[in-house]
Amino acid sequence: MSKKFILSTLLLISIGINAQTKYSLNHKFTYLLTYQPDSTITYNKQSEKMFLFTNENVSIFQSKNGYLKDSILFAYKNDPNHEITLSDISSIPKTKFNFKIFKEPSENSIIVYDKIFTDNFKYLELKANLIWEISSDTQIINGLKCQKATTSFSGRNYVAWFSNEIPISDGPYKFSGLPGLIIKISDSKKHYVFELIAKSKINQTYSDPEPTKNFFITTKAVFFNKLEDYKKNIIERMAQSGVYIDDKYKADVKRKLRKRNNPIELE
Repeated sequence: MSKKFILSTLLLISIGINAQTKYSLNHKFTYLLTYQPDSTITYNKQSEKMFLFTNENVSIFQSKNGYLKDSILFAYKNDPNHEITLSDISSIPKTKFNFKIFKEPSENSIIVYDKIFTDNFKYLELKANLIWEISSDTQIINGLKCQKATTSFSGRNYVAWFSNEIPISDGPYKFSGLPGLIIKISDSKKHYVFELIAKSKINQTYSDPEPTKNFFITTKAVFFNKLEDYKKNIIERMAQSGVYIDDKYKADVKRKLRKRNNPIELE
């Protein structure tokens, strides 16, 4: 598939999504993501709650903290007179995961919105990257009868447990395509584990997942190359943006980056 074709497709999808700025969603699934940011330190596990909003036509997946921040910003965007303060935003813990993943069951691809520092990006990814093998193994997870399935994705091998008691072919992050909702999924090293911890029926309008600021339409490969380049040159990028950086801050930034060496996608 040529880069020209991918870019043209992305532009068409962008136009389609902009035409429909709100989505009526009727299910909310809350997952707890437990992850290991440093591949060399097994005891340093962190966690963050994630939301999967769905209806019959689309689903949107993002972190809880990212969603709460977006909700405040969208409220202000729709009503400039809306009272908003820096404390409203600063009271929400920062998310470690800026992505928003937009899936349509009828399409063979997903749309990913993500950011690098202050730059927003959007890229398309084919669902065909996920090939599932379903086994006969079953177990009960959080009161739901689940069945086992395995796949490989972006450098990791995964074990998933899905339940046809919730007949929604979706799941956390970029995972979907099983005959039931994915209740739990983890890579073989358990560096990233998503587990469903709450579910509810809702009647909620979700604003367009596209960033409120300008964004770059790109490809997955280009996005991850830019992300790696940013990590290598983070001090220079921050200085170019006008952020004051002393030696202590530089050392602290570099130390934190060394401890975040284990991204969910390895390739």
